[in-house]
Amino acid sequence: MIFAGILAGGTGSRMENAVQPKQFIEVSGVPILIRTLRTFLSVDAIDKIVMSMNTDWEYKYHELFDAFGIDREKVILVPGGDSRFTSMINVVKGAKAADDGNDSLIITHDCARLFVSKEIIEENIAAMKEFSVVTTSLPVIDTVLSSDDGRCTTSVPDRSKLFNDQGPQTFYIDTFLDYVSQLPEERLPEFIEAGKLYLEHGEKIGIIKGNRYNFKVTNDFDLKYAEFLLREGYVK
Repeated sequence: MIFAGILAGGTGSRMENAVQPKQFIEVSGVPILIRTLRTFLSVDAIDKIVMSMNTDWEYKYHELFDAFGIDREKVILVPGGDSRFTSMINVVKGAKAADDGNDSLIITHDCARLFVSKEIIEENIAAMKEFSVVTTSLPVIDTVLSSDDGRCTTSVPDRSKLFNDQGPQTFYIDTFLDYVSQLPEERLPEFIEAGKLYLEHGEKIGIIKGNRYNFKVTNDFDLKYAEFLLREGYVK
């Protein structure tokens, strides 16, 4: 089976004057989580979607699913964790519980990257024929500085070797859970995504080329930019 794992359990604390988590905020009349869900639901290869949720707002997920005609049979809700990585673990465990075989894939994605394309998702899945884990990234276009104290530059890395990681990120469910089971609990805060975990086990991480529209809505400026992109027809 092929699962999608959507991380949508945050609080959106960096949004100004927000009265609800950002995944519920509407962009041109459609909530962020619904836009992201619709894209993944449009990919025929995906069998089920597992979404982490903010349990204090569980009723809201159900309300939106009903209001926007989301197929409840295809979406499984699981509690979010204390961090992005623990939410990812919960999502992968939710997929494992619904799995009907071995070596199933899961393509994980931040709900707040609402303009992920169907093509990027399909390229992630296709690349798993070659790699055991893949991630979606863009080459760095700006000069990057390294600093130990935030005040003085200590080095200028070669940007031709650097990438901005975006997501989605795709891997095999059983392998991920095996690697997680070997992690001492006190090390969990060290991880944000799966890549570092796989690198520690000597795995190569394949890179899928992302695009500039696959940005993460984090603050009010991002919301205005998202509205602009939709209004001008750059995205749908």
